[in-house]
Amino acid sequence: MSAHDRPEAAEPGAEPLLLQRYDAEEGCSLWDQALPLRHWRRVLGRLPLTAEVEDPSVVLMASVAGERRVLETGGSGVRLVPASLEADWLWFEGDVRTVRWTVPRIPRAAAALPRVSVVMPTLRRESAALAQARAFLAMPQVREVIVVDQGVTLADHPGMARLRAEHAGLRLITQPNLGGSGGYARGMLEAAAHPEDAVLLSDDDAAISEESLRRMLLLQTLSPQRTIVGTPLFDAERPGRLLAHAEAVSPQDFQWRASDGVHERVDLRGTDPAEWTFLVETTPPNYTGWWGTLLPPGTTEELGLPAPFFLKWDDAEYGLRATRRGYRHAVLPGTSVRHPSWNAHRTQMAWPARILHRNRLTTAAVHGSGRRVVLSSLLHQLKHVLAGHHLTATLWESGIDSFLAGPESWLGSDIARARADSQQVVLAWRADHPLPDALPPATESLPGLLPCLLRAIVLLLRRQAPERRRVRRVSAEALRWRSTLGADAVVVTDAQGRGVDELAPMPAEGRALLRRTLASHARLALAWPRLARRYRGAMPRRTRAEAWIPLFEGASASPAADRRRGPWTPEPTP
Repeated sequence: MSAHDRPEAAEPGAEPLLLQRYDAEEGCSLWDQALPLRHWRRVLGRLPLTAEVEDPSVVLMASVAGERRVLETGGSGVRLVPASLEADWLWFEGDVRTVRWTVPRIPRAAAALPRVSVVMPTLRRESAALAQARAFLAMPQVREVIVVDQGVTLADHPGMARLRAEHAGLRLITQPNLGGSGGYARGMLEAAAHPEDAVLLSDDDAAISEESLRRMLLLQTLSPQRTIVGTPLFDAERPGRLLAHAEAVSPQDFQWRASDGVHERVDLRGTDPAEWTFLVETTPPNYTGWWGTLLPPGTTEELGLPAPFFLKWDDAEYGLRATRRGYRHAVLPGTSVRHPSWNAHRTQMAWPARILHRNRLTTAAVHGSGRRVVLSSLLHQLKHVLAGHHLTATLWESGIDSFLAGPESWLGSDIARARADSQQVVLAWRADHPLPDALPPATESLPGLLPCLLRAIVLLLRRQAPERRRVRRVSAEALRWRSTLGADAVVVTDAQGRGVDELAPMPAEGRALLRRTLASHARLALAWPRLARRYRGAMPRRTRAEAWIPLFEGASASPAADRRRGPWTPEPTP
């Protein structure tokens, strides 16, 4: 019998433990209502459950390996589920207004749940940041909200002044832009003033409900192993669309990918839990995205602060660090964060691509990857060159150059200029590659892979630029190497169908990029063992508070920042 199958004795006479509550008037969906029984039993073991419903005519349903089953068709407002029931999900159908799921209280749940300190970096999104802070401050489990303002715009904002006057638990920290890494690191350091608190890492535009946070906190508290809890990610513009669930970094090629079956965006509207078999994990997650991650109390003290990456891969590196120290990662279905979606055009064809690839190589070096990550990088660069993504390839090459220079040249020391350095690569490339005066109308549909590949090779070998007869229109959301392969030119469109960018690759540049790519990856392969040793030696030093504090001091934080109760207080700038 496994640990989660063994029953745990309930506390005699104790009040039942509330697992989930649901109220249709709060705009909740079936995702919020359904109980992920298998996930709860991992931490509770086999305990009987009680459901209280407002309408006794509702039908209690279960799913087992994708099969729908009717458990009870009505009767009373209280439904009992035996400990012996085998099921993945439980939910109600009918006029479901309110649901409360409880279990007998066990010794591990005797103490009150810990309070939560929320860390929320923001950059010139005043309305979103204020709305997010206000929502967190209304949640009973939240002790304080630490807003790290890296756009230096909130200290004098009238809305922030009113909110600070109303809530002693709101702290405003002002510093120049050190990226997500610097924002979260500063907030985590400040949150150490309450080491008994769990710490929620949240984006300023990632909305989470009070009930989601309560469920995450309960799961974390009940877990016998120290557990970092992440949140399923939903599209804020299309609330029923699931963008990401449990994820893991592959230890071979160091690509992040789904650790369950959510390999692409999934629309859950019109479905029920029996159809959600894609949520079954095929491999354990080893990190969680920082759009909504709950760290257990004492995590920062044990693991340190994020890597000084500026942005991208800091959450994955921290998760791998935690996994190495024996932490478990969990994503609880039924919880959610709603966040604006992003696309490849914004991340791979803009300045973040340089930092992203450099940080991926660094994370791979630190956490023990062999040369397979170099092969993966090479294959992706070949795709970029053949597909005409020459700006992406140029940004990746700049990231590779930075990585090859070693940690002494950038790890931590470039965080204040990382964005500017990357933007300079884009500006220089754009200056050398003005958009074509006019392209013919886009008429070509996407042919098969082999014809596209053959045509891309022919285009690369041409001595002169193509006549741009084969033009495609591709939405930013659908932009992939495959969608542009073999085209003379591509018009990238936004959600409204308006053109936002054009790709018009030149054969000579493609050949030059190919030569540069082959040379850089040969250098990477030869230097990998030596570089891996240097990065593994440097990372523990760069993630200590003692290494981060000079970075904050050097950033010259504004004297308007809130200094209340922080564990570290720099001197105001004269």
